[in-house]
Amino acid sequence: MLKKFASYYKPHLRLFFIDLFCAFVVAVCNLVYPKVAGKMIDSASLDYVLICSGVLLGIFILKAVMTYVITYWGHVVGVRIQADMRNELFAHLQKLPFSYYDETKTGSIMSRLVNDLFEVSELAHHGPEDVFLSIVSIIGALVMIALINPWLALIVLAVIPIIAIIAVKLRLELMSAFRRSREKTAEVNSAVESAVSGIRVSKAYTAEKHELEKFGNANKQLVEARSWQYKAMSKFQTAMTLFMDILYLTAFLAGGLFFCYGRITASELTSYVLYVAMLIAPIRTFIAIFEQIQEGMTGFKRFLEVMSVE
Repeated sequence: MLKKFASYYKPHLRLFFIDLFCAFVVAVCNLVYPKVAGKMIDSASLDYVLICSGVLLGIFILKAVMTYVITYWGHVVGVRIQADMRNELFAHLQKLPFSYYDETKTGSIMSRLVNDLFEVSELAHHGPEDVFLSIVSIIGALVMIALINPWLALIVLAVIPIIAIIAVKLRLELMSAFRRSREKTAEVNSAVESAVSGIRVSKAYTAEKHELEKFGNANKQLVEARSWQYKAMSKFQTAMTLFMDILYLTAFLAGGLFFCYGRITASELTSYVLYVAMLIAPIRTFIAIFEQIQEGMTGFKRFLEVMSVE
Protein backbone atom coordinates (compact mmCIF):
# COMPACT_ATOMS: atom_id res chain seq x y z
CA MET A 1 0.00 0.00 0.00
CA LEU A 2 2.88 2.37 0.78
CA LYS A 3 4.46 1.62 -2.59
CA LYS A 4 1.19 2.41 -4.35
CA PHE A 5 0.80 5.62 -2.32
CA ALA A 6 4.33 6.72 -3.19
CA SER A 7 3.62 6.23 -6.91
CA TYR A 8 1.27 9.23 -6.89
CA TYR A 9 4.21 11.52 -6.13
CA LYS A 10 5.89 10.66 -9.43
CA PRO A 11 4.26 13.41 -11.56
CA HIS A 12 5.05 15.97 -8.85
CA LEU A 13 8.55 14.95 -7.80
CA ARG A 14 10.09 18.34 -8.57
CA LEU A 15 7.78 20.26 -6.23
CA PHE A 16 7.99 17.46 -3.66
CA PHE A 17 11.78 17.60 -3.47
CA ILE A 18 11.71 21.40 -3.35
CA ASP A 19 9.37 21.08 -0.35
CA LEU A 20 11.71 18.61 1.39
CA PHE A 21 14.76 20.77 0.63
CA CYS A 22 13.08 23.80 2.19
CA ALA A 23 12.15 21.69 5.22
CA PHE A 24 15.80 20.66 5.53
CA VAL A 25 16.93 24.31 5.39
CA VAL A 26 14.42 25.20 8.13
CA ALA A 27 15.77 22.38 10.32
CA VAL A 28 19.36 23.56 9.83
CA CYS A 29 18.36 27.16 10.62
CA ASN A 30 16.80 25.99 13.88
CA LEU A 31 20.06 24.28 14.88
CA VAL A 32 22.08 27.49 14.52
CA TYR A 33 20.26 29.61 17.11
CA PRO A 34 21.18 27.66 20.29
CA LYS A 35 24.85 27.54 19.27
CA VAL A 36 25.00 31.28 18.63
CA ALA A 37 23.18 32.00 21.90
CA GLY A 38 25.74 29.96 23.82
CA LYS A 39 28.67 31.72 22.12
CA MET A 40 27.22 35.13 22.92
CA ILE A 41 27.36 34.33 26.63
CA ASP A 42 31.11 33.68 26.41
CA SER A 43 31.71 36.91 24.51
CA ALA A 44 31.81 40.28 26.27
CA SER A 45 32.21 42.13 22.97
CA LEU A 46 29.40 44.40 21.81
CA ASP A 47 30.58 44.03 18.21
CA TYR A 48 30.30 40.23 18.45
CA VAL A 49 26.78 40.50 19.84
CA LEU A 50 25.71 42.84 17.04
CA ILE A 51 27.28 40.64 14.36
CA CYS A 52 25.60 37.53 15.74
CA SER A 53 22.27 39.37 15.89
CA GLY A 54 22.66 40.39 12.25
CA VAL A 55 23.47 36.83 11.25
CA LEU A 56 20.43 35.54 13.14
CA LEU A 57 18.23 38.13 11.44
CA GLY A 58 19.41 36.89 8.04
CA ILE A 59 18.78 33.28 9.10
CA PHE A 60 15.28 34.12 10.31
CA ILE A 61 14.44 35.86 7.02
CA LEU A 62 15.69 32.81 5.10
CA LYS A 63 13.63 30.58 7.37
CA ALA A 64 10.52 32.70 6.73
CA VAL A 65 10.99 32.36 2.96
CA MET A 66 11.45 28.59 3.25
CA THR A 67 8.37 28.33 5.47
CA TYR A 68 6.29 30.15 2.85
CA VAL A 69 7.46 27.72 0.16
CA ILE A 70 6.70 24.75 2.40
CA THR A 71 3.23 26.01 3.33
CA TYR A 72 2.14 27.02 -0.18
CA TRP A 73 3.81 24.61 -2.58
CA GLY A 74 3.61 21.72 -0.15
CA HIS A 75 -0.17 22.07 -0.04
CA VAL A 76 -0.23 22.45 -3.84
CA VAL A 77 1.46 19.05 -4.12
CA GLY A 78 -1.16 17.52 -1.83
CA VAL A 79 -4.05 19.08 -3.77
CA ARG A 80 -2.65 17.92 -7.13
CA ILE A 81 -2.21 14.36 -5.83
CA GLN A 82 -5.78 14.50 -4.52
CA ALA A 83 -7.02 15.65 -7.94
CA ASP A 84 -5.14 12.83 -9.70
CA MET A 85 -6.63 10.26 -7.38
CA ARG A 86 -10.14 11.71 -7.68
CA ASN A 87 -9.96 11.62 -11.49
CA GLU A 88 -8.72 8.04 -11.36
CA LEU A 89 -11.44 7.01 -8.92
CA PHE A 90 -14.22 8.72 -10.88
CA ALA A 91 -13.03 7.14 -14.13
CA HIS A 92 -13.08 3.74 -12.41
CA LEU A 93 -16.59 4.35 -11.07
CA GLN A 94 -17.77 4.93 -14.63
CA LYS A 95 -16.72 1.39 -15.52
CA LEU A 96 -18.41 -0.43 -12.63
CA PRO A 97 -21.58 -2.47 -13.27
CA PHE A 98 -25.05 -1.50 -12.06
CA SER A 99 -24.85 -4.19 -9.38
CA TYR A 100 -22.18 -2.19 -7.55
CA TYR A 101 -24.47 0.83 -7.29
CA ASP A 102 -27.35 -1.37 -6.20
CA GLU A 103 -25.28 -2.66 -3.29
CA THR A 104 -23.40 0.57 -2.42
CA LYS A 105 -25.08 3.69 -1.10
CA THR A 106 -24.41 7.02 -2.77
CA GLY A 107 -23.29 8.54 0.54
CA SER A 108 -20.49 5.98 0.82
CA ILE A 109 -19.31 6.75 -2.72
CA MET A 110 -19.39 10.49 -1.98
CA SER A 111 -17.38 9.87 1.19
CA ARG A 112 -14.72 8.07 -0.87
CA LEU A 113 -14.56 10.88 -3.45
CA VAL A 114 -14.52 13.82 -1.03
CA ASN A 115 -13.75 13.06 2.61
CA ASP A 116 -11.27 10.22 2.18
CA LEU A 117 -9.30 11.91 -0.58
CA PHE A 118 -9.10 15.13 1.42
CA GLU A 119 -7.44 13.23 4.26
CA VAL A 120 -5.12 11.59 1.74
CA SER A 121 -4.09 14.98 0.31
CA GLU A 122 -3.30 16.30 3.80
CA LEU A 123 -1.17 13.24 4.45
CA ALA A 124 0.53 13.58 1.06
CA HIS A 125 1.71 17.05 2.06
CA HIS A 126 2.24 16.98 5.82
CA GLY A 127 3.25 13.33 6.23
CA PRO A 128 6.63 13.16 4.44
CA GLU A 129 7.44 16.80 5.23
CA ASP A 130 6.76 16.59 8.98
CA VAL A 131 8.44 13.19 9.33
CA PHE A 132 11.52 14.37 7.40
CA LEU A 133 11.72 17.65 9.31
CA SER A 134 11.29 15.89 12.66
CA ILE A 135 13.96 13.27 11.92
CA VAL A 136 16.48 15.87 10.74
CA SER A 137 15.77 18.07 13.77
CA ILE A 138 16.03 15.19 16.25
CA ILE A 139 19.27 13.84 14.79
CA GLY A 140 20.72 17.34 14.47
CA ALA A 141 19.85 18.27 18.05
CA LEU A 142 21.36 15.01 19.38
CA VAL A 143 24.54 15.58 17.39
CA MET A 144 24.87 19.12 18.71
CA ILE A 145 24.28 17.92 22.29
CA ALA A 146 26.92 15.22 21.77
CA LEU A 147 29.39 17.91 20.68
CA ILE A 148 28.71 19.68 23.98
CA ASN A 149 29.02 16.50 26.05
CA PRO A 150 28.56 12.90 24.79
CA TRP A 151 27.23 11.69 28.14
CA LEU A 152 24.42 14.25 28.08
CA ALA A 153 23.47 13.03 24.60
CA LEU A 154 23.37 9.42 25.84
CA ILE A 155 21.17 10.37 28.81
CA VAL A 156 18.69 12.13 26.53
CA LEU A 157 18.85 9.34 23.96
CA ALA A 158 18.07 6.71 26.62
CA VAL A 159 14.62 8.23 27.26
CA ILE A 160 13.53 8.49 23.60
CA PRO A 161 13.11 4.69 22.99
CA ILE A 162 10.76 4.49 25.99
CA ILE A 163 8.59 7.17 24.43
CA ALA A 164 8.66 5.34 21.10
CA ILE A 165 7.58 2.01 22.63
CA ILE A 166 4.64 3.59 24.46
CA ALA A 167 3.66 5.55 21.34
CA VAL A 168 3.54 2.37 19.23
CA LYS A 169 1.49 0.53 21.84
CA LEU A 170 -1.11 3.28 22.17
CA ARG A 171 -1.18 3.76 18.42
CA LEU A 172 -2.79 0.33 17.95
CA GLU A 173 -5.79 1.39 20.03
CA LEU A 174 -5.89 4.69 18.16
CA MET A 175 -5.97 2.86 14.81
CA SER A 176 -8.98 0.81 15.86
CA ALA A 177 -10.82 3.92 17.08
CA PHE A 178 -10.22 5.83 13.85
CA ARG A 179 -11.34 2.85 11.76
CA ARG A 180 -14.63 2.57 13.64
CA SER A 181 -15.24 6.34 13.49
CA ARG A 182 -14.74 6.43 9.73
CA GLU A 183 -17.12 3.52 9.21
CA LYS A 184 -19.83 5.27 11.21
CA THR A 185 -19.24 8.53 9.34
CA ALA A 186 -19.86 6.71 6.05
CA GLU A 187 -23.07 5.22 7.50
CA VAL A 188 -24.35 8.67 8.53
CA ASN A 189 -23.53 10.04 5.06
CA SER A 190 -25.48 7.16 3.56
CA ALA A 191 -28.41 7.79 5.92
CA VAL A 192 -28.49 11.46 4.97
CA GLU A 193 -28.34 10.66 1.25
CA SER A 194 -31.09 8.06 1.59
CA ALA A 195 -33.34 10.35 3.66
CA VAL A 196 -32.92 13.36 1.37
CA SER A 197 -33.37 11.42 -1.89
CA GLY A 198 -36.46 9.66 -0.55
CA ILE A 199 -38.02 12.57 1.30
CA ARG A 200 -40.92 12.85 -1.16
CA VAL A 201 -41.81 9.20 -0.63
CA SER A 202 -41.53 9.41 3.16
CA LYS A 203 -43.75 12.51 3.24
CA ALA A 204 -46.29 10.89 0.92
CA TYR A 205 -46.58 7.91 3.26
CA THR A 206 -46.22 10.03 6.43
CA ALA A 207 -43.06 8.11 7.36
CA GLU A 208 -41.20 11.13 8.75
CA LYS A 209 -41.11 9.66 12.25
CA HIS A 210 -39.58 6.42 10.99
CA GLU A 211 -36.93 8.28 8.97
CA LEU A 212 -36.14 10.50 11.96
CA GLU A 213 -35.64 7.49 14.23
CA LYS A 214 -33.50 5.80 11.57
CA PHE A 215 -31.28 8.83 11.19
CA GLY A 216 -31.15 9.35 14.96
CA ASN A 217 -29.82 5.82 15.48
CA ALA A 218 -27.08 6.32 12.88
CA ASN A 219 -26.21 9.68 14.39
CA LYS A 220 -26.05 8.18 17.89
CA GLN A 221 -23.69 5.45 16.69
CA LEU A 222 -21.46 8.11 15.14
CA VAL A 223 -21.36 10.01 18.45
CA GLU A 224 -20.37 6.81 20.27
CA ALA A 225 -17.67 6.02 17.71
CA ARG A 226 -16.30 9.57 17.85
CA SER A 227 -16.30 9.47 21.66
CA TRP A 228 -14.29 6.24 21.57
CA GLN A 229 -11.94 7.85 19.06
CA TYR A 230 -11.40 10.93 21.23
CA LYS A 231 -10.92 8.79 24.33
CA ALA A 232 -8.15 6.83 22.61
CA MET A 233 -6.68 10.07 21.29
CA SER A 234 -6.76 11.62 24.76
CA LYS A 235 -4.94 8.66 26.28
CA PHE A 236 -2.35 8.85 23.53
CA GLN A 237 -1.80 12.60 23.84
CA THR A 238 -1.77 12.53 27.66
CA ALA A 239 0.81 9.75 27.82
CA MET A 240 3.00 11.45 25.23
CA THR A 241 2.78 14.83 26.99
CA LEU A 242 3.74 13.23 30.31
CA PHE A 243 6.78 11.50 28.86
CA MET A 244 7.83 14.64 26.98
CA ASP A 245 7.84 16.46 30.31
CA ILE A 246 9.81 13.61 31.90
CA LEU A 247 12.32 13.84 29.05
CA TYR A 248 12.73 17.56 29.65
CA LEU A 249 13.02 17.04 33.42
CA THR A 250 15.66 14.33 32.94
CA ALA A 251 17.64 16.51 30.56
CA PHE A 252 17.30 19.55 32.83
CA LEU A 253 18.48 17.61 35.90
CA ALA A 254 21.41 16.06 34.03
CA GLY A 255 22.49 19.41 32.60
CA GLY A 256 22.26 21.06 36.00
CA LEU A 257 24.39 18.37 37.65
CA PHE A 258 27.00 18.51 34.92
CA PHE A 259 27.21 22.27 35.32
CA CYS A 260 27.44 22.11 39.12
CA TYR A 261 30.34 19.64 38.90
CA GLY A 262 32.15 21.68 36.26
CA ARG A 263 31.69 19.27 33.39
CA ILE A 264 30.15 21.96 31.15
CA THR A 265 30.33 25.76 31.08
CA ALA A 266 27.49 28.25 31.44
CA SER A 267 27.40 28.86 27.68
CA GLU A 268 27.32 25.12 27.00
CA LEU A 269 24.51 24.72 29.51
CA THR A 270 22.53 27.45 27.72
CA SER A 271 23.04 25.80 24.34
CA TYR A 272 22.21 22.39 25.82
CA VAL A 273 18.90 23.57 27.32
CA LEU A 274 17.92 25.20 24.03
CA TYR A 275 18.79 22.06 22.07
CA VAL A 276 16.72 19.93 24.45
CA ALA A 277 13.76 22.27 23.95
CA MET A 278 14.36 22.03 20.20
CA LEU A 279 14.53 18.24 20.47
CA ILE A 280 11.17 18.02 22.22
CA ALA A 281 9.34 20.06 19.55
CA PRO A 282 10.00 17.64 16.63
CA ILE A 283 9.26 14.64 18.87
CA ARG A 284 5.86 16.19 19.61
CA THR A 285 5.36 16.79 15.89
CA PHE A 286 6.43 13.25 15.07
CA ILE A 287 3.96 11.86 17.60
CA ALA A 288 1.14 14.16 16.50
CA ILE A 289 1.57 13.09 12.87
CA PHE A 290 0.42 9.58 13.87
CA GLU A 291 -3.16 10.86 13.89
CA GLN A 292 -2.87 12.33 10.41
CA ILE A 293 -1.07 9.26 9.09
CA GLN A 294 -3.85 7.06 10.42
CA GLU A 295 -6.57 9.23 8.88
CA GLY A 296 -4.79 9.49 5.55
CA MET A 297 -3.82 5.82 5.22
CA THR A 298 -7.32 4.71 6.21
CA GLY A 299 -8.74 6.97 3.50
CA PHE A 300 -6.21 5.64 1.00
CA LYS A 301 -7.09 2.06 1.94
CA ARG A 302 -10.75 2.75 1.22
CA PHE A 303 -9.75 4.36 -2.07
CA LEU A 304 -7.88 1.16 -3.04
CA GLU A 305 -10.84 -0.97 -2.00
CA VAL A 306 -13.08 0.85 -4.47
CA MET A 307 -10.38 0.74 -7.16
CA SER A 308 -10.13 -3.03 -6.73
CA VAL A 309 -13.83 -3.57 -7.45
CA GLU A 310 -14.51 -4.98 -10.91
